[in-house]
Amino acid sequence: MDFTGLIAYPITPFLDDGSVAVQELRGLVDALVPTGVDGLTVLGSSGSFAYLDRAERRLVARTAIETVAGRVPVAVGISAVGTREVLEAAVDAEAAGAAGLVLSPVSYVPLTDDEVMAQVRAVCAESGLPVCLYNNPGTTQFDYSLPVVAELATVPRVVAFKDTAPDAATFNARHDELAGLVPAGFSHGVSGDALMMTGEVGADAWHSGPAALLPAYYARLRSAVVAGDRQETERVRQVLAPLVDHVAGLRKISGLHLLARACGIAAGDPRPPLLPSPGSELRELGRLLDVLESTFGDD
Repeated sequence: MDFTGLIAYPITPFLDDGSVAVQELRGLVDALVPTGVDGLTVLGSSGSFAYLDRAERRLVARTAIETVAGRVPVAVGISAVGTREVLEAAVDAEAAGAAGLVLSPVSYVPLTDDEVMAQVRAVCAESGLPVCLYNNPGTTQFDYSLPVVAELATVPRVVAFKDTAPDAATFNARHDELAGLVPAGFSHGVSGDALMMTGEVGADAWHSGPAALLPAYYARLRSAVVAGDRQETERVRQVLAPLVDHVAGLRKISGLHLLARACGIAAGDPRPPLLPSPGSELRELGRLLDVLESTFGDD
C-alpha cells in the first residue's frame, strides 16, 4: 500500500449494549469500495481505536479486511499509549491481512523525537507492512518536524506521512520542503478536512473520516483539485464545505456518529466516556445533506 489518493477512515459502529456492531461495519466498508476511494484505514481516530481492547481491535480489522476482500487496500491503525501494545497491534493487523499500518505517537507523557523514532523503528522491525506516520499534534502533543520525517523515511517500510497544518499555505510549504528531503515515491498526505475544503491542497493523499460517510463527494472534490479544475472545485466545495464544517463544530467522533445516522447508517452512539452529539443537530445535518444530494443527484 502506497497511501496515495483518497483514503477513508470509517467509524466503528456500536450496538446498543456498546459492543462492536459487526454487521453494520461490514455494510459500511462494503459500500465504500465502489465509491472512488483509493483505500481504507480502520481503527484510526474516527474508528474509536483508543476505546477498544485488543480483541475488539482484532475483530474490527479482520471484519473490514475480509469484507473488502482485496478490492481496495485496507490499512489498520496501530496507535496505543505503550510500545508493547503498538507492536501487538502491528502483529494482529498483519495476521488479519492488512495492507499497511498507520501510527501516531500517542502517549500520556508527550514523546520526544528520539522516543518516537525508536517506536517507529521497533514497528518496522516487528512487521513487514508499509507504515504511514501520522502527525496529530492537537491530540498527541507531539508535532513531527520535517527533519524527523526525513530521517524516518530512510527506514525500510516507512512510506508515507499523514500531516496537518493550520492553513493551506503552511501545508503546501511543508509539502514542497519535504519533497526535497525524502525519496521519490514517499507519500505526503493531508489530514484535516478544513484544509481539504479550501480546495487549495492537493497533496499525495487525503486522509479523512467524513470521507467514509460522504465518499462520492470527497472523491469528486479531490479529482477536481488534483486536475486543477477551479470551476468544478468551487462548485463542489460550496455545497460540501458547509456540511463538513458543521460536523467539525460537533464533538470529535460523536459528530461522525451523528452524521452516520443522518446518512441512514446504523452506527450507534460512541463508546463512553464520549457522549453522543445532541440529536437536535440531526435536522441541520439532514438539511445540508439534502443540498448535496439535490445539487449532484442527477450527475
